[in-house]
Amino acid sequence: MNRKIQKLDETVVNRIAAGEIVVRPCAAIKELVENSLDAGAHTIQIHVKQGGLKSIEIRDDGCGISKIDLPLVCQRFATSKLKNFDDLYHLNTYGFRGEALASLSYAGHVKIISKIPESPCAYICEYEDEKIRPSTSIKPCAGTNGTLIIIEDLFYNNPIRLKMMKSASEEYTKMVDCVMKMALRNTHVSFSLKRDTQIESDVHTNGKETTTILQNMKMLYGADMTKDMYETIINTDDTPYKFQCKAYFTGTQYSCSSKTSSNSMTFILFINGRLVDCQPLKKSIQQMYAVLVNKQTSPFVYIDLIMDPTTLDVNIHPSKNEVRFLHADPIIVTIVQAIERIIVEKSAKQTTTTTQLTFHMTPTSMALVPPTPKNSVETDTTSKKISSDTTNSTIKKVNVNIDPSRTVRTSSRDQKLDKHRYHNNSISIPKKSTISSTTISPLASIVFPRNIKLTSIEILRQSINDECDIDLLNIIRNFVYVGTIDGQSSLIQHDTQLYLVHTRHLSQELFYQLCIYHFGNMGTIRFEHESPLIEELIRLETDDEEIIEYVVDLLKERREMLEDYFSLRISSTDPIRLETLPILLDTYVPNFDYLPQYILRLSKEINWTDERECFRTFADEISKFYSYRMHIYSKEDGDTEEKQHWAIEHLLYHAFKTMLVPSKHLRQAFIKLTEVQQLYKVFERC
Repeated sequence: MNRKIQKLDETVVNRIAAGEIVVRPCAAIKELVENSLDAGAHTIQIHVKQGGLKSIEIRDDGCGISKIDLPLVCQRFATSKLKNFDDLYHLNTYGFRGEALASLSYAGHVKIISKIPESPCAYICEYEDEKIRPSTSIKPCAGTNGTLIIIEDLFYNNPIRLKMMKSASEEYTKMVDCVMKMALRNTHVSFSLKRDTQIESDVHTNGKETTTILQNMKMLYGADMTKDMYETIINTDDTPYKFQCKAYFTGTQYSCSSKTSSNSMTFILFINGRLVDCQPLKKSIQQMYAVLVNKQTSPFVYIDLIMDPTTLDVNIHPSKNEVRFLHADPIIVTIVQAIERIIVEKSAKQTTTTTQLTFHMTPTSMALVPPTPKNSVETDTTSKKISSDTTNSTIKKVNVNIDPSRTVRTSSRDQKLDKHRYHNNSISIPKKSTISSTTISPLASIVFPRNIKLTSIEILRQSINDECDIDLLNIIRNFVYVGTIDGQSSLIQHDTQLYLVHTRHLSQELFYQLCIYHFGNMGTIRFEHESPLIEELIRLETDDEEIIEYVVDLLKERREMLEDYFSLRISSTDPIRLETLPILLDTYVPNFDYLPQYILRLSKEINWTDERECFRTFADEISKFYSYRMHIYSKEDGDTEEKQHWAIEHLLYHAFKTMLVPSKHLRQAFIKLTEVQQLYKVFERC
C-alpha cells in the first residue's frame, strides 16, 4: 500500500507533544509548582479534586504575570527564562522551554488569574490550545499579588489516557509524594496541599527563613525518621569533577512509614535545585544498603547535588525529570562511599558504660564442634589449631576422561580468598550428603535439662521444619567456604556453582532457630563490672519520658518470664539494671552498639497478649540483635579484620552448615554468580 507523506496539523503535533510533558496529574503539579518557585513565591497553596482529573488549583504569592504577557503565557516556547541555546548551560531556573502551560492548555481547560504589585487590579484569562479561548478576553478582576492557575477536566480530549489513569486516591498519593519532595528542599516556602472538600492539609510546611531540612523532614515524614538520620557534606574542589553534595540518610534500622512502599527505598535527588531522577546513582545506593540492612528495612536518602551547569545536560526529556552529567561514575562512587562510611562508623550508637564481658556457660549451651574429617585429627597444644595434615596417604587415581568443567573442589584445604590475608589450617569437608524430603532440624536432637513441652513452642519448632527449602538445605549442608568479601557477604561453592551469600540474613535465621530450640535452656552473658542501667540504655534511643517509663515498667512486670525463658535477667533493685543476656552460640557475642535499640524494641515489637506470638516475636527480636553486623575494628581491644573474618568462617558458616534449616525466604540471601561450565565456555572463546 502506497501512502503519501503529509505534514501533520499543528494542533495534532501539539497534542502529541503535550502528552509527553503532562503524563498524569502529578506531572502537572510539578510543572506548576516549579513555575511558582521561579516566580519567587513564598507561599504555594494547592487544591485538587478527584485526584486532579476534575480540577487543579495552585495559588502563589510570586511576582505575578503582567497584562501584556497574558496573551503569550500559554504559547509553546514562549518563556522569560531562556533567550539563546547557550543559556541552557547557565540555568538558575526550573523551567526553560516554555512548554508546560502550553501542554496543559491542550490537555485541559486553563484559567489564569494574576496580579503584579504595580497593577491596581488582577486580570483573568481562559485558554484553549495555546490561545485565548474564543469568545473570551482578558478582563480585570479582584485579586491579590501573585498567580492563581486553575486546570479543569484534565485529559478530557484524550479518552485513552483518561482510562489509563488509576483511581483518584492513587493519583493523589503520587501528588502528595511529589509535593513533599519539593517542599523538603525549599524550606523558605510554605506549602499546603489538600483535596476535595477536606479542611486539613495533607502536606503543610511553615516556610520560615530559619527552617532547616531536618525540621522539614520532621513535619513531612515524621519525627521518628530523624532519630536515625545522618548527614554528610562532600566537597571535591580539589578534583577534576568539582561538585558539592549534602546528603541526609537513615541508618540500618529505620523503616519508612506507610506513605511509601514498605519494601522500597525513598530516594530524593536534587541537582542544582532541580528535582530529578538518576537511576545509576539510585541503584548504587540501593546495592549499598542491600549489603548493610535486612530486607524489611526501607531506607530514606536525600541528596542535594551542586555542580557546574556546563557539565550538566537537563535537556534529555520533555518532562525534565532525567539529567545526565559528566564524570558520572567517579561522582557516584564518591557519594556512595561517603554514605557507606558514615553508616558503618556512626549508625550504631555507642553505650556510655563500659561493657567488659565474661562468659558463664550453662551445661546446655551450644558448643562449637567442628565437622569430623574422615581421618583422625590431632590437636597441637601449642597452636591450639586443628591439624590439616591428616589426609589419607593412599589416593585413588582420577579418571582422566572426566570433563574438567564438571570437577568440583571438595576440600577446604584448597586455596581460598583468605589465603592472602592470614594463615589458618583447615579441615576437610565430608562427602555430599543426601537430603531427606522430611526435614528435622539438627537442633531437635539436643537433650536439655529442662524439657519444654509448651504447645506454642512445639508449633514454632514444627513451622521451622515445615518451611524448609530443600534446595537451599542441600546447598547449606554441602557447601565449601571460599572466602569473605566485605564482612557482610561471603562466597561459597556448591557443586559447580559459585554463590554470593548475605551473612546477616543467614545469621538472623540461625539465631531465631537457636532461640526457639534453646527456649528455657539458654546460657548467659554477664556484665563483669557494674551492669548498665536500663533507663540509660533507653535514653540513647529516645528522650521521651513517657516511653522510658513505659519500657522500664514493662520490663519490671515481665522480669520473671524474661529470665526463665530467655536468660534476660533484670535486677530486682531500683533503678533496674540489665544483668545478663542469653548465649545462643558459644564464643559469639552480638554487636553491643545495638543493645539500646534492642531494649527499646522489646516494648514496641513484642506481642505480649498471645503466648505463641509473644515467643515468636521475642525470638525474632533476639535474632535481629544477634545477627551479624559489621564491627568497627578496635586495635586497643586486639580486634582486627582478620579475626572477624576468621569468626565468620569458623563460627557462623560452620553453624550454618551444621544447624541451620533454611526457609524459602532465604533465597534472597543467595546470589548465583557463575558455574564452572560457564567459565569454561568463556575460556574456550578466548
